[in-house]
Amino acid sequence: MRRRERTVRPQLALRSGLGAGVALAIPTTGALVAAAPAMAAPGTGTTTPSATTPTVKPVLFFGSRGEAVKAIQAQLQVNADGIFGPATLSAVKSFQRSNGLYADGVVGKLTWAKLAAATTPTTPTTPTTPTTPTTPTTCSANTTTLRFGSTHALVKVLQSKLGVEVDGIFGRATRAGVVSFQAQNGLYADGIVGKLTWSKLGCSTTTPTTPTPPTVPTTPTTPAPSATAAQIIAYAKTFQGVPYVWGGSTPSGFDCSGFVSYVFKQYGITMPRVSAQQQAYFPSTTNPQPGDLLFYGYPAYHVAIYLGDGMMIDAPHPGSTVGVRAIYGKPSSYARVLR
Repeated sequence: MRRRERTVRPQLALRSGLGAGVALAIPTTGALVAAAPAMAAPGTGTTTPSATTPTVKPVLFFGSRGEAVKAIQAQLQVNADGIFGPATLSAVKSFQRSNGLYADGVVGKLTWAKLAAATTPTTPTTPTTPTTPTTPTTCSANTTTLRFGSTHALVKVLQSKLGVEVDGIFGRATRAGVVSFQAQNGLYADGIVGKLTWSKLGCSTTTPTTPTPPTVPTTPTTPAPSATAAQIIAYAKTFQGVPYVWGGSTPSGFDCSGFVSYVFKQYGITMPRVSAQQQAYFPSTTNPQPGDLLFYGYPAYHVAIYLGDGMMIDAPHPGSTVGVRAIYGKPSSYARVLR
């Protein structure tokens, strides 16, 4: 038995990797605790974050409301009312174009990033009030009337007061800003800057030597019902870019029949509000001329203004805007409006 023990013990030592004179070191409990990674806060059972989780910015688009909308309105210098309306949409698109982004008017991750990079003030939640900006020249309530397409020197004054891009050209963004301002201040929202609009914008009023009762300029550039098709078409084209709004019948938003009835109404031509009723109201024609109406369906579910040469202008569907486009499919009928 002793002889066998002597032969077995060395083999066990060799198999365990321990030679003669090698001591097996067993770490103490304190050493094990010291070697454990400090991953959790004592008593909490949760890991300690290495950095603060970034705030996720919401995706904003036409119709959005809230504090996030106010934040981008303040930075883009439009009226910070917290409602993503036409003026805000135009300002967002302009910002996206000037920063190399796709100008879709939707404030997503890339647009938020560009807005953050462009932010220079330390307190972006307290913007400069857009109603009292520094103006390049003075103005009065009796100054020049401005409308879409104007390039008068006072266009820059108007743009600075509205908080839109100051380029001296009365374009779509300026018109959208004017319409929004007029609607919010109880004025007729026709996008034309006359005496009353200048006065609401803060321009000084002067008493004329021969005072006359003020009249609301409902349609200062639109004549009586004897207007020509060319005038009506030219006027209709000024609304290109206005968003489609179901049931809309003002320049802040149109549906198809609301757009048509609004345009002709400015020339003294009234008609029913709904496209099917408009189709039944006017005499049909098989020889359409520019300025006539074209319909889809019978009774009609869509209406547009015929421009000639296979083109029309309309407010097509939600998510779109008023615009000139080729006639698609086969209209169900045409109607003569101008006699």
